[in-house]
Amino acid sequence: MNRKKIQTLLLKTSCCRANLKRVIALCVALVIVAPALPVSANQIKLTVDKVRHQALAFNRPYLSALEEIVKAGGDVAKARSGAFPTIEATGGYLRSFKIPKTYFEAEGETKELQFGYKNSFSAGLSLRQSLFQGGKVFAAYSIAKDYRKYTQALADQSKVEVIYNAEMLFFIAILERSRLSVLEKALEASSYNLEVIEKKYSQGMVSEFEVLRAKVEKNNLLPRILAVKSEVRLSEKRLKSFLGIDLNNEVMLIEEVEDTSLQAMPSLEEHIKVALSARAEVRQSEYMVDMRRKAIRVAKGDYYPSAGAFLSYDWQSVSDDFSLSDNTSTSWTAGLSLTFPIFQGGIRGGEVGIRKADHRQALLAQEQLHDDIRLEVEEAYDYLIQAKEALDIQVVNIAEAEAGLKIANLRYESGVGILLEVLSAQVALTDARNAQAEAMFLFRQAKSQLKKASTL
Repeated sequence: MNRKKIQTLLLKTSCCRANLKRVIALCVALVIVAPALPVSANQIKLTVDKVRHQALAFNRPYLSALEEIVKAGGDVAKARSGAFPTIEATGGYLRSFKIPKTYFEAEGETKELQFGYKNSFSAGLSLRQSLFQGGKVFAAYSIAKDYRKYTQALADQSKVEVIYNAEMLFFIAILERSRLSVLEKALEASSYNLEVIEKKYSQGMVSEFEVLRAKVEKNNLLPRILAVKSEVRLSEKRLKSFLGIDLNNEVMLIEEVEDTSLQAMPSLEEHIKVALSARAEVRQSEYMVDMRRKAIRVAKGDYYPSAGAFLSYDWQSVSDDFSLSDNTSTSWTAGLSLTFPIFQGGIRGGEVGIRKADHRQALLAQEQLHDDIRLEVEEAYDYLIQAKEALDIQVVNIAEAEAGLKIANLRYESGVGILLEVLSAQVALTDARNAQAEAMFLFRQAKSQLKKASTL
């Protein structure tokens, strides 16, 4: 009778120890898998659309590109000014504190004569108009307008780059959170397995080795969780830095349901056709070719004469008593000027040769750009199809891994299977979940790359 009481007491003690271990394990798990950032009402909610708009509102290189458009508008105004007349007004005042004197002999005497007045006033108005500059003025004006369009295309390219980089930072942060979620689920499963094994150990159904093996498998996850939590924090800080959000502010990343269907996706030929007509780089190359061609006209303008006209009005008044109405005089002048370059040491021919070479280089760069865009679009198109296939495979793989773990757990709990089967199934499921998260990230990346390459 005493022996039965002792056995009962030992069994109760063993169960209490097992329960205590489970409580401790649960506390450790809660600490490890706690969210990287505490929940707060002041969290900034971020969707991928909001990330795009926030990036464009803050990104300094993009804002600098917009300012370049303003500068180009100033260049247009400067170039246009060459076709308009120049009108200037002048005015002056001269005070003579000591007027020079002249001495001469007259009638046997030395006489003194003073020239000038104490006060002298002057004013004038002039007008100059360029009549002909060999076509350089209008060519320069046209180049300035093309450059303004070129800077707008540069800003559009910068906009596309900013949006793409913002999307990638957002998707990377989502990926890191998915990895953390996968490890949390793995830790939860390992904790459950450890409870089952400890329960069986307390009943004498398994050896201490299996308990130790389960503990090791669980503890192996803890450093990985800590490392991934660090990556979650860093990825979110990189995103916040890119968006201009204070690094100490909390953000909530809202992952929207991704449309993974490609049935409505246009063909490769359609993507290439649109890219070659809508890409900002294509417009840049077109404007560059035009500017280089017009620069040849500017250089050739030095071979032609230049003509101009001028008109001026002058007024002058002198007096000793500071009066503007005494001793006044006015004059009107007008004229034409003509300059014909005869010899300049060959500088004009050299300048024309340089501009022609620049134009040929622009044409070659344009052809190369078209080839590069075709290749970029084709690579992005193929990459998206591969990413879609990989994602579909992982959906099936996840289902099979979950079914395998369920079978392994049932076999082990019924005493048919062994612990190694359960652990292997858990590892396989964790790997499958990680692969699925990676596949979703690669699919999103491929979609963004194709959109960036083709503008569709």
